[in-house]
Amino acid sequence: MKGERDILWLFDFALIAKMLNGALETLAALLVLFVPPAFVIKVVEWATSGELAQDPTDPIATLIRSTAHTFTIHTHYLLALYLALHGVVKVALVIGIFAKKRIAYPLFMLALALFGAYELYRGLLLNELLLQALGAFDFALLLLTAYEYRQRYPLPA
Repeated sequence: MKGERDILWLFDFALIAKMLNGALETLAALLVLFVPPAFVIKVVEWATSGELAQDPTDPIATLIRSTAHTFTIHTHYLLALYLALHGVVKVALVIGIFAKKRIAYPLFMLALALFGAYELYRGLLLNELLLQALGAFDFALLLLTAYEYRQRYPLPA
């Protein structure tokens, strides 16, 4: 069946995208952990100083600078923990699905539901389209995963 193959191809493609995303998040978590917050502030101040010298009220440069200060002071380790947890869980569960481990499917669906709900909540709260799109992607992948799980492991009659 062509439709079935298309769904399987889409599922595999989405899983690979999710695994690459998880690997990048894990790498980002390591960078966040090992790059000192003071260095981030210095780089941002250097990068925005020229624009702010010309226009002290520049909204983009001001936003970047305030975000850097907020990030480095308040959320540095929390962000690293979230990225590491999010990345490692996704990579491990996708590997489990490709290895045809039955338990990986429901765990992956649970992770997608939890992370997707959080991303949608934060995206709507902060009006960030990227987070909203990531949350929607997680829920679409959740539906594909549920479909694939039922195809692979049908309920006993």
